[in-house]
Amino acid sequence: MPKAKQERLDELQEVARDIRGSFHTVEGMTESFIRQAILRGVFRPGERLPQDEIAAALGVSRMPVRASLRPLEAEGLLDIRPHRGAIVAALRREEIAELYEMRILLEAYLLERAIARLTDADLERLDVLAARLEGTEELAERFTARRTFYHELYAVAGRPRAEALVEQLRDSVGRYLLLQRVDEGATGHFGLLGFVRKRDAPGGRAWLENHLRRVSDKLQHLVPDADELPA
Repeated sequence: MPKAKQERLDELQEVARDIRGSFHTVEGMTESFIRQAILRGVFRPGERLPQDEIAAALGVSRMPVRASLRPLEAEGLLDIRPHRGAIVAALRREEIAELYEMRILLEAYLLERAIARLTDADLERLDVLAARLEGTEELAERFTARRTFYHELYAVAGRPRAEALVEQLRDSVGRYLLLQRVDEGATGHFGLLGFVRKRDAPGGRAWLENHLRRVSDKLQHLVPDADELPA
């Protein structure tokens, strides 16, 4: 078996181990499996989704795999095309710019609300999560740690619908984030925590907006031009 194919099969088995036992239905498990495989970069933008490999990795028939495709298309993770099947969605540069413009608006709102409500116990927990985030160079681990850090921070804002929208926007670009790392300065996310700890909402907002704009710029340079994407 070619090395690249074996490596992908190993990655799929790792995703399967992580999600097994967490769902009540085969369909729910399969949908989560495909989502995680895309977000972790196992299936790359523009690639045709290998339904047989997915079914084999989970030990299921192709029926729950097919049933999972439409919900994932609705999330923007897949494009379902006649005669080609399901393709991992590839974002265009203008789409990435728009996604990050929306993230800046929503996340600045959540951050300001959270800063006004954080307790000392919240800050201690965020310190631990920031240390975990800044303590690893492995991109997939950083992706997970970053997601946990911001979830814990924004949950304090008490606006679950806004946070859910942020999660959806983040998932839309998650597969690209796994391909790169944006320099967050010498102190990393401890820089943001410095503003949070001082209850400096304008300073925290400025840090966050600058960070998200730099991520947006880097991702826009990472993706191909519109005419280079699969038809």
